[in-house]
Amino acid sequence: MELNELQKHWHEFGKEDPFWSILSDPAKKGNKWELKEFFKSGEEEIEAVFKYLESLGVSYSHKRALDFGCGVGRLTQGLCRYFDECIGVDIAPSMIKLANKYNYYGHKCKYYINDSDNLSLYKNNYFDFIYSRIVLQHIIPKYSMNYLKEFVRILAPSGLLVFQVPSEVAPCESLEDSAYNAEITTQQPLIKAKAGFTTTIKVNVKNISNVTWPSFAESNEKHYINLGNHWLNESGEIIVNDDGREPLLKSLQPLEDAEFLLTITVPKEIGNYILELDMVHEGVAWFKDKGSPTLKIPVKVEEVIQRNGISRISHVIFNSYYKLINSKQKRANFQHFVPRMEIHSIPKDVVLKLIDDSGGKVVDVQQDFSAGKWWISYRYIITK
Repeated sequence: MELNELQKHWHEFGKEDPFWSILSDPAKKGNKWELKEFFKSGEEEIEAVFKYLESLGVSYSHKRALDFGCGVGRLTQGLCRYFDECIGVDIAPSMIKLANKYNYYGHKCKYYINDSDNLSLYKNNYFDFIYSRIVLQHIIPKYSMNYLKEFVRILAPSGLLVFQVPSEVAPCESLEDSAYNAEITTQQPLIKAKAGFTTTIKVNVKNISNVTWPSFAESNEKHYINLGNHWLNESGEIIVNDDGREPLLKSLQPLEDAEFLLTITVPKEIGNYILELDMVHEGVAWFKDKGSPTLKIPVKVEEVIQRNGISRISHVIFNSYYKLINSKQKRANFQHFVPRMEIHSIPKDVVLKLIDDSGGKVVDVQQDFSAGKWWISYRYIITK
């Protein structure tokens, strides 16, 4: 997406679930990160980076550092323990607002919004250390490659640039097309839950293909098969592409079935929705893209006023999927913006050439797994 769209999406993440959008542990989704735990992870990451740099025998000034794509300052605060001055930049105003809120180092640490395709805020040779991790992967290459050039430009002579970016999708052996065929049912036509909260539904999945589906363990925790869900509006348009996930814990032979307890997050806005359940071979395909039928359950999210007339709660009614949605009800009640997170890559050889052409020198390159098991990713150590 273009930078103006990127800003819109990440600004929304910063308002809805900032810590999880930065460090996307599935167990922490829904504002479940503890503040101290979250920032401690940043301190530990920075500490590990400097131990690694020490092992390389490199030296650099500890005067001024930049955290590019700082978010709420998880890593910037960690950098403040090593540098006289630290600056964090991010595209999302909501993130910068929170970064200032959680700034424990006063004037030593400053945060700025940068929504341009360059870093013209800073002159040549300005920073002694530049760090960026799990950031460039969310930016389309025409911009992220320009930021790499800018990193080298603003890096001081003998300074260090440390960044991570995926290189390519990890190789995966997909199953034959006939394997992607599932029958999904549920015996829970009516469930109540607070809007915007999480709830768990019991789902039965039958393998109606002629191929055995490998379990989570047999997939070596990579490209495994999950039960997942989307949220659609009543016209069938996807408003949340990825919500719950539950892995296949045992291999499933043809005509065998398995029971899943899928945790999903209920939409926040009142109105009519469709909960779509499908199987997904992670990093390969959703089963429906291979022709497998999905289970679509009409969902009505309602706001209920309690008898005392003071407090109000919302509940969601999962109507029987045999019952049709009343299409005459207004759609405006539940249409809302849902932020999206993209992942992009730059081939390793392209990165190395770009750094060389920009005047940078490669100190070290190591494989990095922060983009997830579905990507081949690298951490680059650069000097000038």
